Parts: sequence; C-alpha cells; structure tokens
Amino acid sequence: MLEAVAWVVAISVGIGLLVKAGDKLSDKIIEVARKAGVSPLIISIVLISFATTFPELTTSAMASYSGALGIALGNALGSIFANIALVLGLAALIRPLKADKEAFGNSLVMLASLGLVILLSSDGTLSRLDGLILLGSYAIYLKWLFGRQTGTSACESRGKATVLDYLLLIVLGMVLVLGAKLVVYGGENIAKALRISDFVIGVTIVAVGTSLPEMTNALYGAIRNRGDISIGNIIGADIMNALIVLGLAAVIHPLKTGASILTIAFILAVMVPMIVSLRRKGGLGRAIGVYFLAMYCLYLILLFSGLKL
Repeated sequence: MLEAVAWVVAISVGIGLLVKAGDKLSDKIIEVARKAGVSPLIISIVLISFATTFPELTTSAMASYSGALGIALGNALGSIFANIALVLGLAALIRPLKADKEAFGNSLVMLASLGLVILLSSDGTLSRLDGLILLGSYAIYLKWLFGRQTGTSACESRGKATVLDYLLLIVLGMVLVLGAKLVVYGGENIAKALRISDFVIGVTIVAVGTSLPEMTNALYGAIRNRGDISIGNIIGADIMNALIVLGLAAVIHPLKTGASILTIAFILAVMVPMIVSLRRKGGLGRAIGVYFLAMYCLYLILLFSGLKL
C-alpha cells in the first residue's frame, strides 16, 4: 500500500516539475535570446536540446557499454521518430507552429544527419570509426550554425547574457529530465503491479517518458505561440540523437543496424513532410499534426502486432 502511494506521489511530483519547469524554461529561452542577440531557435537547437536529450544520451551510452546494443540503437532512432510524430504532432494540433527560415535550414541538417547514419551503417554496422565521424560531424555543424548566426542579421541585443543565464537554462532542462524520470518510475511500477507486460510498458510509458522533456518544452512553445522554440528543440534533439547519441554509443561499442530499416522508413515518412511544410508554409499546421499522430499510432499498431521494427 505504501509503495503504491509512493508511486502516485512520484508521478504527481514529476508532472508538477514538468509543468513548472516547462513554463519557466519557455520564458527563459526568450529572455536569454534577447540578451544574447540571437534567435530563440538557436538557443533551443543547442542548449535546450542538449538538456532534453540527456536521457537518451546516457541511456544509449550505458546500454552500449553493457552490451545491450539493440537498446542503444533503438533508443536513439525511436526518440527521433517520437520527437517528430508524437511531440510535434501534439504541439501542432494545439496551435499551428510558425518558424523562421533558420528552422528550414537546420531541418535539412537534421535530414542530412539521418542520411549520414544510413550511409555509414549501410554495411550493417556502425563502427567506432563511424561513431567518431558522427561526433566530428556535430562539431562541424555547431561551427556552421554559429557562423551562420554571426553572418546574418542577429536579433538586437538587450542587455547581456551571463554565464548564470546559460546555466539556468541547463538547470531548467535538467529539471524537466528529473520530472520525466519520476513519472516513468511511478508509471512503470504501477503497470508492473497491474501485471502489464514489459513490452507494453516499454512502448508506452518508457517511450513517452523519455520524450517528456521535449514534449513539455514543445507544448509550452505551442501554448505561448512560440513555434521557434517547439520546432527548434525537436530539430536540435534529433540532430543530437543521430550524431551525438549514436556516435558516442558506437565509439563505446560497434552497433549492428540491420534490424532498423522499417523504423528509419517511418522516420523519413514524417521527417520529409516536416521539411517540406517548413519550406512551403514556414511552419507546421494542424493537418500535418494529425498526420504525424496517425503515423505514430500506425507504428504502435505494427509494434503490437509483433512486426520487428
């Protein structure tokens, strides 16, 4: 009985942290962007994506180190798909998301990152050398990103962003991660107590739980009509998943990639329409949000049917 109470408390506290930190984070991104004279998109792509992708980074790294290579690969690819199909699907359904031209340019980098993963794994394995190439590619991307920012008309600086401002962004992002972990902890234990299978727990509670930081930030961006924050966080997180999360996992231990073809096909089925919508409409409307969610539901149905994705 006491354990059940602890699980419910964990879920309640976790949701509270997600709501409170998500609210503060959305405002802080705008504040720091104005102080630094950069767009909120850049802040979301780099700093917030690092904080919200930390669960995937540690999960895949530890899974690779312990020899659970399927988890290391599936965690990264599954997160890329869930970030677009589930998180942006929900956010766009709440409110159409608008973004500037920088979002389209970075979305092409997101697609190129996935393309690089596909190319390097064409022999069925992501080797340690492949992992180093992925990590090096992210460093090149950061140099390009900040070079592009200084080479274009940056936002007018209002004040000066301090180290404390940037640290607070990271701390708020990590609070989102803590809140997500509490929700997953409580949900997993309640599901096990109700004798729900590990498989169902994995594809529902755990899968959604690892995306809660991105989801909270994206939903607050939609509610506050800050599409740059919602879209920027997801683009940055997916680039990190492809280059940093998979790169680090492959450096630790080479990854077999043969069983991930259908998952990559699903990723492309949502990523390409997202990029087209950003190019043609400058954002994501409710119609594409519905499409994303439908693809996510189809993915779950195929999982439940026993198809190896």
